[in-house]
Amino acid sequence: MTFPITDWVAHHARSRPQQGALHGLDEGETRTWAELENRVARLAGALRGRFGLNPGDRVVALSDGNIRILELQFACIRAGLTFAPLNFRLTVAELTGMCRLLSPALMVHDSKWRPTAQALVDALHIAHVIDWDGPQAAFESCATEAQPMAPRTDMQGSEVALILFTSGSTDTPKSATSNLEAMVWQAFNQAECSRVAEQGNHVFTPLPLFHAGGLHSLTNPVLYFGGKATISARFDAAVTARFAGDPANGVTHIGLVPLMYDLIAKTPYFAEADFSTWRTAILAGGRMAPALQDIYLAKGVRFSAQYGGTETGPSVTALDPARIDKARAGSCGTKVMHVQIRLVGQGGEDVAQGEPGEIWLKGPAITRGYLNRAPEDDYTDGWFRTGDVATIDEEGYYFLVDRLKDMYKSGGENVASAEVEQVLALHPDVRELVVIGVADDNWGEVGLAIVVPNAGHAPTLESLHEICSGRLAKYKYPRRLALVESLPRNAMGKVVKHELRARFQGSPTA
Repeated sequence: MTFPITDWVAHHARSRPQQGALHGLDEGETRTWAELENRVARLAGALRGRFGLNPGDRVVALSDGNIRILELQFACIRAGLTFAPLNFRLTVAELTGMCRLLSPALMVHDSKWRPTAQALVDALHIAHVIDWDGPQAAFESCATEAQPMAPRTDMQGSEVALILFTSGSTDTPKSATSNLEAMVWQAFNQAECSRVAEQGNHVFTPLPLFHAGGLHSLTNPVLYFGGKATISARFDAAVTARFAGDPANGVTHIGLVPLMYDLIAKTPYFAEADFSTWRTAILAGGRMAPALQDIYLAKGVRFSAQYGGTETGPSVTALDPARIDKARAGSCGTKVMHVQIRLVGQGGEDVAQGEPGEIWLKGPAITRGYLNRAPEDDYTDGWFRTGDVATIDEEGYYFLVDRLKDMYKSGGENVASAEVEQVLALHPDVRELVVIGVADDNWGEVGLAIVVPNAGHAPTLESLHEICSGRLAKYKYPRRLALVESLPRNAMGKVVKHELRARFQGSPTA
């Protein structure tokens, strides 16, 4: 079932015209809702009129974080087009493959990424190009001079508004479609658990807007309810500590991964930072060490751990910040209102409470599928199979166990990498680590601990086993060790495990 969608930019331009909507931290630019409506209307008019794009055509963008990405998103929605922001961290070859799948009618880019964008345009013969901060400044011409397009009254929830590529932390990025209905229901879900519908909301977003975490977790929901979004070109721990830690800026919402919160706490600005205006601090993409939780708790910050993904809204579960006991235990919270969850065993049966099962989902914010991929590859009887494994306790709190692809079988026993990683992280010489399964002639697979050691110290395999003793069954002990200087990460700060698998599979290690 779908329903008509109200153009929320036009709505807020009427109801709160002079209130702030967008702020570009690096450029110092701002937009009120009235200014945003004017630019969105003219951009939409240019897309349909100047460039002759038709409903359903796809628009790609290659840019650092910038408020124009959001202007373009809303203009595409009004024009009935599909917007697909691209990951600037990928190679030209990788982006070429994505664009072949998308078949875009228009490329939009900033000056920094002009060479990459031009390589894509030349390789794929993309018909139209807009440079938003170059000599021609075609984007600004469109946003200020084109004939405006009036808000549509026929927008349907089923219209595909966005195509976002998954982060690729465990596999090749996939193209998840998101329709207007999904955007609205994500906002509704966050209204319940993240306070995005309150007056005076101001989200600070230093995450890239080509991933769901930066675009959908908080930014679009806050804007849906008429709040304000400040966008930073890139994540910088010092900048974040100063801006979000200054009450004069009125930041109420932020969502980052554990590594980013850790980096903020290590800046010289953290000691004086005042986070008293924060209403919601989302923790996503991993577990936070209790010691780091305590550092923020001393400043009055309680995190809301959330679980989700590009395909899921993204929000599926959220943790009440008051439940410190559940946070310390590693829970990602209870389910959000507008989603159904099943935990399913290998035979397709629902597992018992406390038993691990794959997370299957239904709900209006869940993706309707990937481009050029058969539904049966990802759905069973209408349930989206996430590939994530979790348990649920007697109070309805979920605990992530691992990705199915991050589980390996050693001597016939399933081992969850995340469980082993959580124990090994207790080792005093371990700064960062991941565990992957690698082939072994005797056991089929064994665990390989890939460790970034603390400066001047390095753990041995024997010392890792000592940490495991009494905490893990012996078949879960890592049998090999590799010491590295750093771990590969994607733009969201997540470790890219498939790169490590490709690097270490079959390689000799300790």
